[in-house]
Amino acid sequence: MDILFHGVRGSTPTAHENFLKYGGSTTCTEILHKEFQIIFDAGTGFQNVSIQKDRPTYLVFSHFHYDHIQGLPFNYEIFDPSNKVTICSGLVSSKELREVFVRAFQPMYFPIPLVDTLKNLKFVDFSIVQEDMAKLCVLETIKLNHPGGAAGYIVEKNDRKVCCFLDHEYGQLEKVDKELISSANNCDLVIWDGMFLDEELPPKKGWGHSSIEQGVSFSDATNCKSLAIAHHSPARTDEQLKEHSNNLKSDKVFFAYQGLSHKL
Repeated sequence: MDILFHGVRGSTPTAHENFLKYGGSTTCTEILHKEFQIIFDAGTGFQNVSIQKDRPTYLVFSHFHYDHIQGLPFNYEIFDPSNKVTICSGLVSSKELREVFVRAFQPMYFPIPLVDTLKNLKFVDFSIVQEDMAKLCVLETIKLNHPGGAAGYIVEKNDRKVCCFLDHEYGQLEKVDKELISSANNCDLVIWDGMFLDEELPPKKGWGHSSIEQGVSFSDATNCKSLAIAHHSPARTDEQLKEHSNNLKSDKVFFAYQGLSHKL
């Protein structure tokens, strides 16, 4: 499996010379395997995804804050009727999910009624996607601690395991954190929400994000092989991220950047 980071910024995209190394596009992570393509969220990084015609493509949403959905209409490959994309979420039913995007991308908020225009986008219940993918891989969802709710995801294939836990506030709900630790135990890669630093957390309580330092602690608690810090603050410059990266107290924790391909 190849893990492709198309967008690693949180909240809002950034466009400035001080953000070029790690990238300014909002969150979008792809798992690419010769048998399937899974895309987690469609932030502005979604415009960089190449839709695969020779294998099933699944677009899976954690939740529906703007930084996770705003890139959906700007990948022009979805306007190709031959590119079939199945859309689902562990957070809501297919009916609710379709309504989210009907409302988000229609006049007066968007020039065209996107969902009604693109017949190649198919909204399906998460449980049905799980059944469809059962012969290809194991796809599970898990609750995250985020305002309005959010879903994390676990993908297993050929003894490789990836956990995507973006938009989670660690250290507030013990039961949820224990379940995350259990699910990520000895996994190959955790994708972690490192929006804040520990020192920034107190006034941000309830905002639904974790810290870089908590990512290091989580990697120790789970004994995972690697942990990628993502969902970077839109105010965190390349120089600041580089400095924090150099100061990491773990060899298995790294900072994801836009365009990174991580092979498992």
